Amino acid sequence: MDYPKNVLFDITTLINVAQPESVLLLGDAPFNFLDDYLEQKSLLNQACVVRHIAANEAASTLKLEQRFDAAVALNFFEHLPKQQGAQILARLRDVLCPQYCICLPLNLSTDNGQWQLTDLFGFGLSRVAEYRQNGTDFGLFKYNISDYKKTPDWLNADNWANPQMWGKYWW
Repeated sequence: MDYPKNVLFDITTLINVAQPESVLLLGDAPFNFLDDYLEQKSLLNQACVVRHIAANEAASTLKLEQRFDAAVALNFFEHLPKQQGAQILARLRDVLCPQYCICLPLNLSTDNGQWQLTDLFGFGLSRVAEYRQNGTDFGLFKYNISDYKKTPDWLNADNWANPQMWGKYWW
């Protein structure tokens, strides 16, 4: 699958904002697109480890026990059966990392099924960008646990039954 060129730039921007020390790279993406980020980290004397899992080794993702600061999936989910892809998305979100981004073609019928926007929103992903190339729509999505759910306005000491007890006891 031929991805639009600015996808890699947008993913690199997301990685630069996150500043992870460990990255899980899923799929058949060009590994060297993270070279600038890794060089930046080395200039600052900061370590960054990248673990790569190709699309044909996707089942090993479900067996990973190591946690990562961030994950990137590119040219990955469209090669998997949709059920296996859903299991990997859930494992990324629940176990492997607090933030990740994925890029995949949308509404593209393949033997493995097709991903719809509602499928991705169901995993708590938010759309960062959309692209169109050669008649195919691509979407870049991200998940970050820290901005997944905003604290509601009513959740504060003023609206609690006993404001003088706010923050003193946790049960």
